[in-house]
Amino acid sequence: MLHYGSPQQENIIIIDGGPGRHFNTYRETLKPRLKQIKDKLSPNEPLPISMTMISHMDDDHAAGILRMLQDIESDVEDNIPPYIDIKHLWFNTFDDIIGNIEIPQIADLSSGAAIATIAAQIPGLANMEEHTAAVIASTRQGRIIRDLANKLTIPVNSPFPEMGANKPPMVRADVGSNTIEWDPGLRIQVLHPNFNRLQEMQQKWDTDLKKAHANNDPDIIFASIASRDKSPFNLASIVCLVEFHGKRILLTGDSRDDDILQGLEEANLLDSNGQILVDILKIPHHGSDRNASRHFFERVQARHYVISGDGSHHNPDKSTLVMLSMATRGRNDFTIHMSNEEGKNDLEQILHEFIEDDRARGRTYGFEFREKHKSSKTIDLLQQIDY
Repeated sequence: MLHYGSPQQENIIIIDGGPGRHFNTYRETLKPRLKQIKDKLSPNEPLPISMTMISHMDDDHAAGILRMLQDIESDVEDNIPPYIDIKHLWFNTFDDIIGNIEIPQIADLSSGAAIATIAAQIPGLANMEEHTAAVIASTRQGRIIRDLANKLTIPVNSPFPEMGANKPPMVRADVGSNTIEWDPGLRIQVLHPNFNRLQEMQQKWDTDLKKAHANNDPDIIFASIASRDKSPFNLASIVCLVEFHGKRILLTGDSRDDDILQGLEEANLLDSNGQILVDILKIPHHGSDRNASRHFFERVQARHYVISGDGSHHNPDKSTLVMLSMATRGRNDFTIHMSNEEGKNDLEQILHEFIEDDRARGRTYGFEFREKHKSSKTIDLLQQIDY
């Protein structure tokens, strides 16, 4: 949650809602936290949420927002004032990315389907990456979320224009028009997905669809989906730089480091040394070493690094922390913030071994964990949040 504004007019943006398959983040932590904030800021009215953003359609990002919208829908149908009032919703669905075309085999998949399930139903996707499978399995969620937003009259992807005739608006980086003055003092600069690459992808999909139809060969389509270089899912994550009163936060979703750097370069945000310093960097893809590199951390530096991961899929990878450590040698003026100290796949042991090794090398930067009894961890850049 991003808090901004003034003591007289506090505003909130929610970025992603957590998973729903194995741990219901929305029910267990996000909703209780929102109600706690409501009691403080808006006890008699729905808590206004300036914008809710789903960085990309994957269950561990989208499920919580889906449940949030379902709660609002239920309250509206029961003539009960919802506990929150979402003013805007930003997210890009699979259909938007490929040109608003529905592929029946994918549309029929259940949300959260495993790789084995997808491969059994669509043999052409047997060798896809796990990340690609996760996003494919969330395509139905995207349609449900869009339908709920329309039903609740929540504007979707405003103020972005449509990509073309009969195509919905998409959050994307248009050269020269990707900076949005969202609220007084708050600027959002969208860096990814890239408008030109999206157009190229949609044209490529149009060609592949026609070829697949002519040859009666759907594997042409599925090969494009599963390819790391061609897959539309590599274009999916919304990456944006948020700035308020001189403080900057880089939100990266599950983007690849090369896509993030390309967006920063095209927006002329890198200095003469090809670097940028931000106050907070949300490390992409839960600290996966497939989405980061030493080169990335050398060019994108931060005062605070945030990793949200509980050891699932071995994220955060120890190698990511090692790359970050190597890239920041010579400076210790930063803090790494972790959402979890304990978790799956020996997370606690791996993290503490890394910290001990770095301390033995003389590193003195901060390393902090969310306290176990708290539902969230707060980083104060300006005024302190005391609720």
